[in-house]
Amino acid sequence: MRHRLRAGGFTLIEAMVVVATTAMLVGLLLPAVQKSREAARRVQCRNHLKQLGLALHVYHDQHRVLPRICYEGSGPGSGSVTGWQGFSVQTMLLPALEQSALYQQLNLNAQSLTGDNAVPKNTSVDVFLCPSDFGGTPVDGAGNNYVVSGGPSLLMISPVPGKNVGGPASILPGEQIGMFNMRRTLSFRHLIDGTSQTLAMSEAIIGDGVRGSYTLGDLVYGAAFPAGFPNLFATQAQLNDYGKACSQMTASHFSDPHKEWINGMPAQTAFNTLNPPNSKHPDCHECPRCGWYDSRGVWTARSRHAGLVNGLLADGSVRGISDSIDLLTWQRVGSIHDGHALGEF
Repeated sequence: MRHRLRAGGFTLIEAMVVVATTAMLVGLLLPAVQKSREAARRVQCRNHLKQLGLALHVYHDQHRVLPRICYEGSGPGSGSVTGWQGFSVQTMLLPALEQSALYQQLNLNAQSLTGDNAVPKNTSVDVFLCPSDFGGTPVDGAGNNYVVSGGPSLLMISPVPGKNVGGPASILPGEQIGMFNMRRTLSFRHLIDGTSQTLAMSEAIIGDGVRGSYTLGDLVYGAAFPAGFPNLFATQAQLNDYGKACSQMTASHFSDPHKEWINGMPAQTAFNTLNPPNSKHPDCHECPRCGWYDSRGVWTARSRHAGLVNGLLADGSVRGISDSIDLLTWQRVGSIHDGHALGEF
């Protein structure tokens, strides 16, 4: 009897088994690959914060002071008296970040967004961008993912004592207890709690530029603070009340926060440690007309990393800070002289 030899190659069933097996392996491997890529992006993000920490120390060594929020003028650490379109701390750090050529293009005696500064303000600076946020490419503007800490304070103050910026109450210099403030020049010696216990910077996410719909990371405007809301150390209940009021007003929002590293105002380059990291409450301020954030408000540290934000301490160290950090601990790490030893956080 003669046996018929089988032709080479796969049968249809065998080919289907191979395809199914390959698809299953890809399905198993893809999350691991994505997790590995995000881990690499998170490391790069931490390295950017470390560079910014070194730049802060270089600036302080040169000028013996820390730069203010909303810098405007010619002297180190000077601050804008209006809180409107002054320069950011990040701008002052450019020479220490190997960006001297860009820094030399700026006119520091003009407003940050117009005139001589209209062109250089749109230059993207890699060290200001976290690769986990939109792949490191901002939707609109030059972009900025690293924000300086104003501590557990509503932050914005009156341009003239007794007058208002966007809101019904003045915030005095003594009520600004973060490492970076307006109209209050500090140095490392003012960090009474110690440089290892004081938060200098953290992360923020760039607005999606879609004005027609609210997404977390946009800024809600025109929400009045509840009666009795303090300028410092708000409680969780007070923050929840304000967050609820802001959530009911999301139709009134800006979709361009953190698009400008040059702009010293909150929601572009500064934040406060009132809400915990990655809070579900919207970033929000009280002024119904303040398009450039010159108003008392709550601006939260946020990131695209799962469950945490990276934080830069004043001593130059960087650590991942959990979303579930105790609220009072988070607020205290934002304060320069809270007087409590924080230990691990």
